[in-house]
Amino acid sequence: MEDEDVLVQQLLLKLSQTRYACSSLIKLSGGTANLVYRGNLLQPLGSQDGAKTATTKTVVIKHSKDFVPGNIDFALDVTRCIFEKSMLCALANFSSAATTTTKTQIKAPRLYLFNREENVQILEDCSHTTDLKTILVSPDIHNYLPEPSLEYIGRHLGSWLRSFHTWTSAPEQASLRTTIGHNEGMRKLKRLITYDSFLEILELYPQLVEGHLEALQTIKEAMIAQFEVDKPPTDGDENWGLIHGDLWTGNVLLPNAPYQEENHPGQEPDRLFIIDWENAQFGHRAIDIGGMMADLYERKHFKSVGAVIPVMRGFAEGYGQISDEMAFRAAIHAGVHLICWHIRRDPNLPLPAPMDKVFPALKLGRDFILKGWENDRKWFQSSVLAPLFAAG
Repeated sequence: MEDEDVLVQQLLLKLSQTRYACSSLIKLSGGTANLVYRGNLLQPLGSQDGAKTATTKTVVIKHSKDFVPGNIDFALDVTRCIFEKSMLCALANFSSAATTTTKTQIKAPRLYLFNREENVQILEDCSHTTDLKTILVSPDIHNYLPEPSLEYIGRHLGSWLRSFHTWTSAPEQASLRTTIGHNEGMRKLKRLITYDSFLEILELYPQLVEGHLEALQTIKEAMIAQFEVDKPPTDGDENWGLIHGDLWTGNVLLPNAPYQEENHPGQEPDRLFIIDWENAQFGHRAIDIGGMMADLYERKHFKSVGAVIPVMRGFAEGYGQISDEMAFRAAIHAGVHLICWHIRRDPNLPLPAPMDKVFPALKLGRDFILKGWENDRKWFQSSVLAPLFAAG
């Protein structure tokens, strides 16, 4: 990759030819698939969201490459930014029930400008926010999320996700479904880092597959086959459709202030942002549900964050009633996601947790997969995924 200082100067030059000219770019941490910067605008933008003054002084610049920054050997389909642009444009017209019935508003960042030639997006800066993952593992978690708000946050996220899934299935979104349905590059990547990988990981620990290898291979083949499905198997099948594709706590931004569920006169709404839409794709909606449940549980397992339990419960309750098929399928995906924690890291570095944490996580992920395949509701009702089955 070219020297990053040179790249920054090139971006500043490109920006200077737009209304988003910036005096400087500051690299943001978090994502690994793109180069992301905060730009300090030379001229503030006009008022947004009803503000009386031009207070928008910064933007986010997201630059996509055809490989992972810092790892040129890991190829990525650069067209992912085109699909993200399509999703963000569509989401500007999406308002979920969660944004209208309470003081909590959940939205995607506004897309200001997309430069296809340079694969650059200029986005609303979700300033004064912190991602949910960071908050959950922070010693100051209860300053951000007082006890009652943990379940509220989960419920709002679940309700938003259900609304999003329903909205994308509406007849009015037929064109969007067609467009995003072509995001094959990220769909293949999703398969690669989940169903193509989980059994290989388990086989690194022979005792985890002993007596289960045939069943796990059968499950793997069945799940991989689902990535060849390009439309709902039957008309009106709510289990299939457009999904976020990378819904986890790192892609949920909360305000840097104590969350307030109760309404007070003059109180500003709590604004949550769902970011990183480049993985949007057609798929089984259990991927969004199970992925978030597993990601939340990872904070409990590896970081001993008990606060995730009410968030998980609220998330399942917020999403609402689901079929047994969806619950078991979400459990299978939760298991795969938990196992693939093993490869969500720099392969040149050691595992970021001791083996007495790693092995039980892999075993639990394996059990989620096997019990989900066996439709063992009784087993799940006493597991950390019990909220999925209470909602069923």
